[in-house]
Amino acid sequence: MFAFFGGGTGFIMILTEGLNYLTYSELLYGEILLAIIIGLVSAAIGLLFILSCVRNIKSGRFIKNSIIYICIKAIFNSIKAIYHGGSVMTKIVLIAIGIAVLSATIVGAVLAIILILIIAPRWVKKYEEIKKGVNEVKNGNLTYKIPVTGDGELDELAKGINQISEASHIAVQNELKNQRLKTELISNVSHDLKTPLTSIISYIDLLKKEGLDSENAKTYLEILDQKSKRLQKLTEDLFEAAKASSGAIPVKFEKVELMSIINQGLAEMADRIEAAGLNFKINAESDKYYVRADGLLLWRVLEDLLCNVVKYAQRDSRVYIDIKELDKESKVMLEMKNISKDELNIDAEELMERFKQGDESRTSEGSGLGLAIAKDLVRLQNGEFEIKIDGDLFKAIVILPKYLIQEDS
Repeated sequence: MFAFFGGGTGFIMILTEGLNYLTYSELLYGEILLAIIIGLVSAAIGLLFILSCVRNIKSGRFIKNSIIYICIKAIFNSIKAIYHGGSVMTKIVLIAIGIAVLSATIVGAVLAIILILIIAPRWVKKYEEIKKGVNEVKNGNLTYKIPVTGDGELDELAKGINQISEASHIAVQNELKNQRLKTELISNVSHDLKTPLTSIISYIDLLKKEGLDSENAKTYLEILDQKSKRLQKLTEDLFEAAKASSGAIPVKFEKVELMSIINQGLAEMADRIEAAGLNFKINAESDKYYVRADGLLLWRVLEDLLCNVVKYAQRDSRVYIDIKELDKESKVMLEMKNISKDELNIDAEELMERFKQGDESRTSEGSGLGLAIAKDLVRLQNGEFEIKIDGDLFKAIVILPKYLIQEDS
């Protein structure tokens, strides 16, 4: 644009100057030739400029490609970067300077007043909402959420308060849950230990009264042996659960072949599995799966899972064991599925708590510690343990780190 108008002006000036010296023909021709060249160049540049403007107008980029817009945008982005990257004091200073600059003229003063009347009520409203939220949280309403409508300073403050109240709510709920579990633990331990002890005391009294020569003495002794073993098993499981939960069990990591442990467990429990009428189906893509684990602890986990299946699976049903590698995570997953013979009227998370059983009547011989111990033992081996319940379908999932070849070096 400047070249167009500048060239045109130069063309007129040179042409006029040449006409003022008509007596010098050579000079006149030179001036006219120079004026023509400048005029043509200026016309070409002007034509290109007009065509460029037409293209930008058609594409809707005329204003965005203008020098004035680019300069204003650069200044605005710089101020915006300083505003969002600075402290609250920096932001207040920038706002104050902006209002002062606008107020320097009559039109700017009116615009500043309008902006203040629009923005100030919003800030005051957000402040009142934050104040109300703080009072709600202070009074114990930890589920209250302060409305967040933007990403300004007050909105960030509201988000922070909401996160604090949510974390406090979770902590309170966990503490209440822990207190409830402690109460249930004491109650269930007392119940499970008291039952065989009561039976033992009762049959000892009968033996004292009837004597060892009584015809019932053999039966009494068999019951005493059964109840004493039950009491011993409960005590051992309780001690094992306490050690596993506290992490006091030493862990010796080694290369463990998972399929061999599963087959060993199925072989050792073959009689119980046959008595329960269960048919185990193993689905695996490979014959061997090597994991980084403690062989003894992993055996205890699989033993607890198999015992759980034998006790609680639907009689004359199939049990599926699926094994596969999780290549992206370098892990091996074992999933054991069975149909429960009793209705699973309990949450999966609660089922892994100590002394919890699927039937709330607690009439079975299980201690309710097997899954809790298995979960803690898997955790000690840097693995993951999960229970899933879908209707009467029970799933136990164990995920362990895959043994890598470089670990041998």
